[in-house]
Formats: sequence, C-alpha cells, structure tokens
Amino acid sequence: MAERDDTGGMTDIANRPGTEYRLDDRYRATDGRVLLTGVQALARLPLDQLRIDAAAGRNTAAFASGYPGSPLGGLDTEMARAAKLVPDLPFVHQPAVNEELGATAVMGSQLAATRPDARYEGVVGFWYGKAPGLDRAGDALRHGVFAGSSPVGGAVVLVGDDPDCKSSTMPSSSDASLVDLHMPILYPGTVAECLELGLHAVALSRASGLWTSMKIVAAVADGNGTVDLGLDRVIPAIPDLTIPGDPTGQTFIPEPNGQLLTPYTLDLEEEFRTTRMVLAQRYANANKLNHVTVNPTDAWLGIVASGYTYHELLEALRRVGLESSAAIEAAGIRLIQMQMPLSVDRENIRAFAKGLDEIVVVEEKNPTLEWLVKDALYGGPDQPRVVGKQHEDGRTLMKSHGLLDADSIVDGLRERLAVRIEDRLAPIEQASPTKRLIPLAVNRTPYFCSGCPHSHGTKVPEGSLVGAGTGCHAMILFDDEDDDRAGTSAGLGSMGAEGVQWIGMAPFLDRNHYIQNMGDGTFFHSAQLAIQASIAAGVNTTFKLLFNGTVAMTGGQDAPGVVGPPQIATILLAHGAKEVMITTDNVENYKGVDLPEGPNGRTKVWDRSRILEAQEHLKTIPGVTVMIHDQDCAAQKRRHRKRGTVVTPKERVVINHRICEACGDCGEVSKCLSVQPVHTPLGIKTTIDQSSCNFDFTCMEGDCPSFMTVETADVSVATTPPIIPSLPEPVFSVPTHSLDLRVVGIGGTRVTRVAPLVSNVESR
Repeated sequence: MAERDDTGGMTDIANRPGTEYRLDDRYRATDGRVLLTGVQALARLPLDQLRIDAAAGRNTAAFASGYPGSPLGGLDTEMARAAKLVPDLPFVHQPAVNEELGATAVMGSQLAATRPDARYEGVVGFWYGKAPGLDRAGDALRHGVFAGSSPVGGAVVLVGDDPDCKSSTMPSSSDASLVDLHMPILYPGTVAECLELGLHAVALSRASGLWTSMKIVAAVADGNGTVDLGLDRVIPAIPDLTIPGDPTGQTFIPEPNGQLLTPYTLDLEEEFRTTRMVLAQRYANANKLNHVTVNPTDAWLGIVASGYTYHELLEALRRVGLESSAAIEAAGIRLIQMQMPLSVDRENIRAFAKGLDEIVVVEEKNPTLEWLVKDALYGGPDQPRVVGKQHEDGRTLMKSHGLLDADSIVDGLRERLAVRIEDRLAPIEQASPTKRLIPLAVNRTPYFCSGCPHSHGTKVPEGSLVGAGTGCHAMILFDDEDDDRAGTSAGLGSMGAEGVQWIGMAPFLDRNHYIQNMGDGTFFHSAQLAIQASIAAGVNTTFKLLFNGTVAMTGGQDAPGVVGPPQIATILLAHGAKEVMITTDNVENYKGVDLPEGPNGRTKVWDRSRILEAQEHLKTIPGVTVMIHDQDCAAQKRRHRKRGTVVTPKERVVINHRICEACGDCGEVSKCLSVQPVHTPLGIKTTIDQSSCNFDFTCMEGDCPSFMTVETADVSVATTPPIIPSLPEPVFSVPTHSLDLRVVGIGGTRVTRVAPLVSNVESR
C-alpha cells in the first residue's frame, strides 16, 4: 500500500521503520491508514463503536443479523471475519434464516439492556439486507422501530439499494419505505463516509430512540478507498434533547419497550412525529450532516445532492469545465451535500436558498428530496425556482429510472448552467475515434458456470410449464427459446413465493400439472411455506429443489438452518407431499442412508441421468411432489479445490481434433462453457478449456468418438518458495490525479480481487 509523501512522490507504508501493513489491519488496527471496501467499512463499524464506548468507560456489546444480498452480498462474511479477528470485543454476528427474523433478532438486542440480568449497559444492533429484503421485512422492522432503541445501544439498518438492477430482478430505491418506517436516512457516498456516517447513525439512534438507516448503493459497497483511522475521527455533537413543546423542559430519554399494544403504539406514533423526528433534525444540524460545501457570496444557482449522487454531480461539473471548488464558486454555484437527506430541516434549506434564483435537485429515482425542498421553501421569504426531474416545460432534466451517474447528469446540468455562464463552460467534446469508447463486439449472456448442477437440474420433460425463482437457476430464462429442455416459462415470482402463482393459474387452465424450480438457499429462507401453501391448495405441482449445498449467488455461504436431502424429504412428506425423489451425481453417497417412507413407498434415489424419467414419474401422481436434485455447486467446489479441502481429480477430458467434426453435440448435451470452439490447422474444432473445467464430465455423454480421458501425473509441491528478484518501482503514466479503471471478467475467476490489488497503488 502506498501514499503520497510531502514531495509528491510515493511512500510505501509497509516499508516505514517499525511499521508493517497487513490485510488484517482493516479490522485490527486502531490508527493509521487502511484500505477498505465499502462492505468492509460497514463490517468494521461495530468494532469501532465498541472501541469508542470502551474508551468512554461504557460497557457495551454489538450484535448484527440479516440476510446477504448484493450489493451487501459479502457483508455477513466480512462481519464474521471481523468478529473472529478481534475476539476481545463483544461482537456477535448471527446470520439470519431470512430478513424479517434478522430484524426481530436486532429488536431483541435493544430490549436486552432492559432486563435485570443484563450483562451490558447496552447493545448496538445492526440489521443488513438488500432492498427486496427490506420490503419483506417491513412488518418486523416496524415492530423493531416501535420497540425503540437503547440509549446506550442503538439500532442501525443497513440497506443495499440496487437502482441500476445490477444483481436484482427489480430496480430499487428504498427511500420511501424507510421514511414510512420512521427511520432517518443517512446516505454515504464514499468508503470513508460509510464509517463516519455509521458512527453518526449509532449516536443518532441512541439520542432519539429511533432506528436509523444507511442507504448503500453498489458503487459504494463495491468501491475501494483508504481510510484514516482514529477513535476521535467522529465526535458526535449531542443536540438539545428537551422534548418539543414540553413546558417543564424535560429531556427525552429513549426507553425501549416490546409491549406493543394499543393504545401505547398510537402514543408512540405521535411521539415519532412530534418528538423523535424533531430530535433527529436537531442532530443533523448540530453535526452539520447536511452542509454547504461551496458557498459564493454572489450565488445565483444552488444544487442539492446526496450520497453517491453528490460525488457523481462533482464529476459532471468537472466534465462541463468546473473542475475545482474554486471554479464552481467563481461560477456562482452553491452546493449542499445532504448526508442525511431524510428528514429535511426547513430552516437549513431556507438558509441555503437565500439569494438564489434557482435550485436544481439531483437525486435518483423519485423526486422525494425535490418535493421536500419545495415544501420547506413554501411560504418563505425566498422563492427560487426549484427543478429536479423536469425542466419547466416538462422535458426530462434528471432521469427517474436506472442509475443516476455523471453520464446521466451532465447534459441536463449543462443546459441549466448555459443560461447564465455558457462562457465558463468547456465546449462539448466531439469524441474523436481515438477517445471514443469502443462498444464490445460480443454481448455475453449470463449463464451457468462450467459443471453447474443447474445444467442438469433445470431439465424438464418436453411441453412442461415451469416457474423460475430467485437463485442461479433463474439464468435458464436466458437460454435459447428453441431449447425445450427448459420448458415454457411461467415467469419469476418473489423470493419465497416460488410456485404459488400456479395456485392462481390452475383453476383456469386445461393443463393439470406445473413444475417449479427452487434453490436450497431459498427453501430454507422462506420457500418452505410455498410448498406448504401448494399442498394446502391441493394443486398438482412438482417442486424441483436444487440442492447445491451453498448460497452461491452471494459468496458461497452456508444457508442458515440447513439440513440434508434426507431430512428435507422427511419434513416435506410430513407436510403432505405425495412423493419425494432424489437425483444425484453420486448415488454412492446414499448407500446405507435411512430415507423416509412416503405414501408411495420409500424415497427413491436415482442417478442424475434419469432426471427426466423422475419428473415424468412424479407428474403422474396427483398433488404436490418433490424432486431433490443433489449436486454440489461447481464454483464452490472449485474454491475448495484451490484451498486443498477437496481432492482435485487427476482425470482430464481431451478431444482428438483429427476425429472431431465440430458438430456441437457435446456442447448441446453438457451446456458447459468449457466446451469451446478452437481454430486448428484442420479447421474449426472443439476443445475443452482446462482452465475453467470443473470436472463434471457431462460433455462425454455426447455421441462422439473424438473424446478421450487422460490421467495427469502427480505434481510435487515445492518445499521452498521461488526466489523473486527485486522489481523496480512502477512508472506511472496516468496524466491526471484521477483514473477510472474498468476490470472486466467472469465471476468466480477472482476478477473481483483485482480491484483491491490495483487500489493498493496510488498514481501521482
């Protein structure tokens, strides 16, 4: 890791006298500078809060629970790692079976200090989940909010928003939901702000009794940045906590209470509106969370932005020629960074608007902040024109869909600025062929990893109506429409409701059978109820439970509460499933295993080659039937092989190009990305890409004499590390102080590791 020294050169932190930088410092170090991703900064947050409390003489603990999902997909893993690396701090991380149960667990952390046998003065609680998890956990979170937060604890909700639908089925913005849940929203725009605003979120929760929230978008969660540590990096200013309108001047002290019954809850609702939200605004003002960053004396235009969007606004201003704060100030532009955009303090906005002719509100999705700014100015002495999503004539100014980045901001921004300061703006660049971004010639469709069990598990009998669901198996929807192995799709429902759409379809169709794909992570999360609902409704459904042994989409975690296929079969038969079958790539694993008895006999175990036959059989049985396809996740198995915890086969598949006719049958049978075309002196042939092959051997099921297997020799492990000569310092050729680098690759091949490695080096 490196930083600039006073001369503008580079200083290697690891080579400083007496200093050795280690990756574990991201959680263990208490001062100095560390490199963090946004997710790692959030995982460090409970540790820093506990250290701050200990320094202040408080006896506190920390608790975190939730369910992973991009952009917070690795947060649970990082929190577990942080807790393990710093065992002297009382931080408990408990992955939840699903989001609502995690929220209720965090609610319990706030009630713990109210008990006479409490071992800590308070527990700071953290809930995490992506936007769809917030939606499904709304009731549980509302109960937690009404139960309140401990004055020496605090509760913070970390929400992963995915406005550009990068890894979700639906684009999302959680602002409105969080407001309805009575939660102030803090919106970090950088890695450092994740830590800073996180500490403010805890302090605000303790002061007001509110659960606070932090909105985390993908660019911040996945981003990298250096952070200067120190327990004094954030010193919250506690505002006046007297109850508004109380003639006695009584100070508000949060008192968490889980006895949520009427009329107490109605009194709480009033208290949220009249007291707690007022205290939240006081906290924001006292700590200058919503602060003016550029303030010329002759300002004519004000721009309001928050979080990641604020930093994209700065980039858009740079692109139009206003490259520094001085240039923005000279242009008469006043900026305000809303780090706590909701709720908005009226007096703060009116002070910002004083003397302005116009205000532009830059925000993603809905014009929530725009409405609040207009409301704050209504009836006041200053009435500048306020625009956001639209120009005065109704034309789009800032788009309300997808991600609002600098590319989306710059055109509308230039148009508003050109009215007064066109002479200060840089000319619109006519991109030359050497500067223009070249579109990719290939558009890669998402697909299964080589050897993925879903290449088998998603096969269905011809003519089947099939439901998709949350999980890697949903990528079958990208498959060739002419390939009937995936059946006809009935669409994709919400997580946990897989197959329930058939309950509403069945009474109105001539078809009498339905097949539903379901991942094992989803089954344990919530979809068990979908199977129970189908049993209760008496519909004819075959659920295909794809048991790959891991929550593959979010980092390869174990599903909380997981049990094996024999136990799942027992559970489902007890609920009323008519028959359960198991297909697998390793029938030997079930020899001697006690399998449950159902109405149609003992649970059968068949080789995966009979998967279509199994479904044809289950289709003949009225009611709900289940086929469990038991095959390990290929990507997870690959990870274990690299770690030496799973044996790597010596056998390899190779193709004799003198015999191969490149007919494509092997690729059609296996649906494997490691089966690839290759140019040879004999023409275009087929080859097995050994670097990506996961040893599934399905390609050999094709009818082709060119395939053969070879066995590799043992490779001895070097007992001494290789000698690496000293390397010269790199020569930096980046002409500016900023570099945007796009790293392109396929997940599971360590492409995501490249960005942190590159981030360890700063350009001049």
